[in-house]
Amino acid sequence: MFQQFYDFMLGMVFGFLLAVPPGPMNALIAAEATRSPIHGTSVGLGAMSADGILMVITYLFSRVLGHYVYYLYFIGFAVMIYLAVSILRSTFSPRSSSGNRSVLLNYFMGVSMGLTNPYQVFWWLTAGLSFMSIFGIFSIVGLFTAILIWVFTFPYAVYVGKVYGGSKVDFAVKLVSALGIMAFAIYIIIHALTHFM
Repeated sequence: MFQQFYDFMLGMVFGFLLAVPPGPMNALIAAEATRSPIHGTSVGLGAMSADGILMVITYLFSRVLGHYVYYLYFIGFAVMIYLAVSILRSTFSPRSSSGNRSVLLNYFMGVSMGLTNPYQVFWWLTAGLSFMSIFGIFSIVGLFTAILIWVFTFPYAVYVGKVYGGSKVDFAVKLVSALGIMAFAIYIIIHALTHFM
């Protein structure tokens, strides 16, 4: 019983270490959380669902995918540029269509961004596979528990900051989020081109 609890807590620590650092997913969650906490959480739940899908795919097909995973770089680049532009449009033009995005659409944006993020895919194909093999199912439950806690608390914290900071905080979060996603998109497309040259 102690070993299972230890594995669970280890998975939670690892989950927070993966979820908390800045990156394109947290940037998108923050941008959507300026509208409402549930908009940010829906993106996070989509990303968590993508992690679940990738975990299953990794477990079943880790030997089959091979170098074809590199093609996700190009899809990931396109998805991230689209998201960054959507965030900028909602920042500078509040009446734009991106401002009316539903919670369900946000969820699917999180799923698509997670499934096309080559680093997320590579993490599951490498470190994730090792993590599952070494520490077992309780560590995976802990990892997903930590991610679940993060996708509810982080958007709420961003929204509270906006409520007390006003439109300047809203503008700053969205601008930084969009620029961060664009930078990440450029970074992965450079890696894609390097790999195929």
